[in-house]
Amino acid sequence: MPQVLEGKLAVVTGATSGIGAALTRRLASDGATVIALGRRGDALAAEAARAEGRVIAVCGDLGDPRGRASVVSEIERHAPRIDVLVNNAGQAAYASPLELGTTGWRALFEINLHAAIELAVALAPRIPPGGHLINVSSVTARFAPNARFAGYAATKAALDRATEALRLELDPLGIAVTQLAPGLVDTPLYDKVAGFSATRDKIAKQVPRWLSPSDIADTIVWVLTRPPHVVIAELVVLPMGQGR
Repeated sequence: MPQVLEGKLAVVTGATSGIGAALTRRLASDGATVIALGRRGDALAAEAARAEGRVIAVCGDLGDPRGRASVVSEIERHAPRIDVLVNNAGQAAYASPLELGTTGWRALFEINLHAAIELAVALAPRIPPGGHLINVSSVTARFAPNARFAGYAATKAALDRATEALRLELDPLGIAVTQLAPGLVDTPLYDKVAGFSATRDKIAKQVPRWLSPSDIADTIVWVLTRPPHVVIAELVVLPMGQGR
């Protein structure tokens, strides 16, 4: 029996851990070929070996404009046609606007916003009618819990507005565009956020069970497998107990 995504080619950013890794494995298991992007060559090589030919590893730093140009060239070399582009790579920070500083603000916008836009602009001409662009946002774009989430929330809010504009432009071409806003996800992303551990423990008391990366991967596959006339434009996914 054919697999649900057999013959499809997907590009997934941030594929070395968390949501990106779970999604890469899920797409490959459902029959797709996945171009997996990330900064850690060893992790990408492990994903490629596990998938037995269904994962193509592309190593590069999407937070660096020069790195993005190199990544785009490598993708284009492998993929004359792209059925699915998932902009998932991201960086979080737990610092107030003044604590974050100008360098911190720029770094967040480079990876969370500029990388997603540049890949969408560069690769959209390779997405045929029936293809799909998914930008992974965050519920913080709708409601920043406090000032220390403001930088991250601002990048995701900007991504949401850009995604809406991309939908208006790509919909007439038959390309579906989705913005996905997860709530709390148990991912290594938070392990890299300085100063967040105490707050994370406090949140965990209120919401003991967070979403898993596999939950988000399952959600994305569900979005991709709706009937051709159905577009999931926006989707918020929360663990029970988060509320918003």
